[in-house]
Amino acid sequence: MNPSYCDRAKAFIWIHPSSHATLAQRGWRSERVRAFVTCELKRKKPARQKEEDFHHNVYVVLLKDAVTKHPSILRLNPKRDPLKPCVYVGMTGIPVDHRFENHKNGYKSAWVVRKYGVRLMPELYEHLNPMPFEAAVQMESELAEDLRAAGYTVTGGH
Repeated sequence: MNPSYCDRAKAFIWIHPSSHATLAQRGWRSERVRAFVTCELKRKKPARQKEEDFHHNVYVVLLKDAVTKHPSILRLNPKRDPLKPCVYVGMTGIPVDHRFENHKNGYKSAWVVRKYGVRLMPELYEHLNPMPFEAAVQMESELAEDLRAAGYTVTGGH
């Protein structure tokens, strides 16, 4: 039997003559086997939806003012405006409200959100979402820097 070439896999599919007899005994003809193997190799994976690529979000959580009693928070915000709120900036691949619930329930949570988190502040982040992972990583730190420059007391935003 001659080897057959499969364009999709760029590989030779060859059924050895000794195994061909076994296949023939099972009622398989070499053409059927070749067609089956070629078909399996050519089967395409379903195309990913564009929304799947852009499912990461940045988010901002309002924190209680009591968070300012922690020296580590004050050190990160030397030019803070005491009249502006304290916030936590984060990034997630799940819906933002689920992420906030996870924080409050102690699942993969930031201690500051678990202890001092009040609510989400969609007015500060909603216009930015969704985005791909790489953009979300960059946007998280940029949003934290921008809010800090505007006088907010910011934590998170790695």
